[in-house]
Amino acid sequence: MKRTGNLYEKICAWDNLERAASRARKGKRYRRYAEDFELKRESKLAHLHAQLLAGSWRPGPYTTFTIHDPKERLICAPSYPDRVVHHALCNIIAPILERTFIDHSYSCRVGLGTGAARTRCRSLVRQYSHVLKLDVRRYFPSIDHAILKDKLVRLIKCRPTLRLCDAIIDSWSDVGGQPVWQDGDSLLTPAGRAHGLPIGALTSQLFANLYLSRLDHHIQERLKLGGYIRYTDDLLLFSNDKRKLHQAMADVKGELRAERLLPHPTKCRVHACREGVPFLGFRYWPDRVRVLKANRLRFEKRLRGFRRTLQGDRSQLPQVWPSMFGWFQFVREYPANEGLVMSECRHHSF
Repeated sequence: MKRTGNLYEKICAWDNLERAASRARKGKRYRRYAEDFELKRESKLAHLHAQLLAGSWRPGPYTTFTIHDPKERLICAPSYPDRVVHHALCNIIAPILERTFIDHSYSCRVGLGTGAARTRCRSLVRQYSHVLKLDVRRYFPSIDHAILKDKLVRLIKCRPTLRLCDAIIDSWSDVGGQPVWQDGDSLLTPAGRAHGLPIGALTSQLFANLYLSRLDHHIQERLKLGGYIRYTDDLLLFSNDKRKLHQAMADVKGELRAERLLPHPTKCRVHACREGVPFLGFRYWPDRVRVLKANRLRFEKRLRGFRRTLQGDRSQLPQVWPSMFGWFQFVREYPANEGLVMSECRHHSF
């Protein structure tokens, strides 16, 4: 594919920085750090503009915190000015990288989010008898920096833009996790290879989509199975031939090893679609869709916490209601789950 150059001036352009600041502000306008930035917006953007033009901009430290929803994840949030730079970069390079993605790779893409992925899954479950479900173990912390940079070089030939991408990639590295050895590696090779992208940065999602783009093309163009979906690191391959799916599993695991990734030890299996396919919070059968039991139990636990909160202080309702409403809307994505909403409302009086 032809590489694209002359991008850095577009990234540094004032109108692009203004657009990036507006996008970074969405959903954060009442946060203290966003208000502080907006109070001095012109001078802050001028400072970022000067740093980018001089090539002296460097990422600042990340704010880290852990969430448990449902499993433990370390979230690393960049500083607000750094988010503006991330948006400015993505405004320009995202369309270039998007051209290399297949239509059935989802997650943080315009028109190709969770809703589109679920619709596609529901359609394929009805069409095919078997599915290969495959997950990557610790995907974001395992992304190899050198391999990712090589993928960017294959698409972008603007050196200042590549240096900016390298600075963002090198700003965070995972120091834990299981090392991955490939053929030809020495004992210390994994220790000498930086890896990991921070969960919580805009660029991480874009780079994560790019990292497995080659695998997407391999599956779609060479394996040529019935259907395929990838949502970040969650892969579904559909076929009416169970034997082909077992062969595809071995092939895909080999391709993952080539990217220095490991398949999840307990989340890779071939099974019949009539057993139900868990995907993005729902379980899909050929004739119905239901919310995953783990999601329902987790929300019931949260509802009990909401009820205790409101019993102690009714003024907390404006903070509690958006979370409840969001879950109800999530369940109502499929009308057959409306009864679950009614059941929850009957059992939990506020």
